[in-house]
Amino acid sequence: MSKPIYFWRETGYEGYLSQWWTSHPFTSHPSSSSSPITFKTAEHYMMHAKALLFSDPEVALSILKASHPRKVKSLGRCVKNFDEERWNEERERIVREGNLLKFRASDELRQKLLATGERELVEASPMDRIWGIGFSPERAPGSDRRRWGLNLLGKVLMEVRAILQEEEDERERIDRQKKSRKEKRREEKDEGRGEEASDSKDVRGES
Repeated sequence: MSKPIYFWRETGYEGYLSQWWTSHPFTSHPSSSSSPITFKTAEHYMMHAKALLFSDPEVALSILKASHPRKVKSLGRCVKNFDEERWNEERERIVREGNLLKFRASDELRQKLLATGERELVEASPMDRIWGIGFSPERAPGSDRRRWGLNLLGKVLMEVRAILQEEEDERERIDRQKKSRKEKRREEKDEGRGEEASDSKDVRGES
């Protein structure tokens, strides 16, 4: 069985998996009547959606203006009318949506994620037992899994990977069909030319 991938900081090993990865901004189109919104990181998307979920447009706007995800995380804690039970119901869906946008927007990131195959993705954050496991990348490999946190981010990323792989497989299937149809048309065209040449010879022979 392949070893898990333990990631944490955006500047560390497999940092592109981090919510704080800043190198590939992405855009969301909320509805046909709304202007597209560009997010600097998946953390921006998550906290912006959190603010909107609890009807706090002021904090949502501040999140979009914030340059660093650390500030974004801090703003996310200031959302008014926050309801933990409601958030727990919606948080994974929101993070999944944000990461689908992130990885669909960049061929480079998508291919990196798909290249992890079926390896387990683990956010080895020693400070987070909800989105991570509560152990650092150094301590995680030898730790007791029964003491791990929820690893929600790792699980969401594996779901995103599965969705992207299905999309990739579908694109390849469509490409194969197009190629097959193109080759068939070429063969039919070549056969038609051969028949025309044969008919021409027959006509000359009769004359």
